[in-house]
Amino acid sequence: MSTRELATPMALPALEASRRWLLAQSALLGISAVLLYAIFDGTDLDRLLTHTLFDAELGLFPLRRSWFLEAVMHKAAKQVTYVLVAASLYLCWQGWKARLSWLPPRNALLAALGMAVIPLATAGVKMLTARYCPWDLVEFGGYAPYLGLFDPAPAGIKAGQCFPAGHASTGFLWIVWAVALRPAGQRTARRALILGLLAGAILGTARMLQGAHFLSHTLWTLWLAWAVSVSLALAVRADIRLGKRRAG
Repeated sequence: MSTRELATPMALPALEASRRWLLAQSALLGISAVLLYAIFDGTDLDRLLTHTLFDAELGLFPLRRSWFLEAVMHKAAKQVTYVLVAASLYLCWQGWKARLSWLPPRNALLAALGMAVIPLATAGVKMLTARYCPWDLVEFGGYAPYLGLFDPAPAGIKAGQCFPAGHASTGFLWIVWAVALRPAGQRTARRALILGLLAGAILGTARMLQGAHFLSHTLWTLWLAWAVSVSLALAVRADIRLGKRRAG
């Protein structure tokens, strides 16, 4: 019996497992999109939460000019992200050259593309929607009305470009590694997912405290990063089989 004949029966279960994972992710993306829309466009949850951060007497968000939130969590965090992405791209290059056993070439391509496409996709969606930042809204001392997800900008007012949350995307872009590192094992992939979720949540929360975004803006950014990661994995035919847990 040839090596090819021996390998084929073993490859079929792995292929089926990959297909099941992709189908499950697609279903979860669909369900979560419906839930996000129903919760945030069907209720006033966004504005209710944001009102807790707004000082009605002063007519402003007290933390908007916070040195820590602006200088550290906004500007400095963005610069640190650039450095980390550059370092990660070097790892992707090594993986693409098959020099890393834990990062197959196609997965290295997935990670590199994801780190670039997730922020670009976020910026692209901003151009397609007209939603304003909380600090732009009349009820928060601004000039614009609150808009639903598919509402156009009112006549005479420039469309908003605050949805989804761009700064949060610089944290959520790391989620692509949770997919790219699946061959390295469940623990490694899970750690990458947790780090991506934490980074995006922290950066997104910082901007929400300043009045720059609603909670829904950040959560939709997470959804978009997740959708891009799964779509790219399919497009580049990355190895998404979950590797066995390594000893130690």
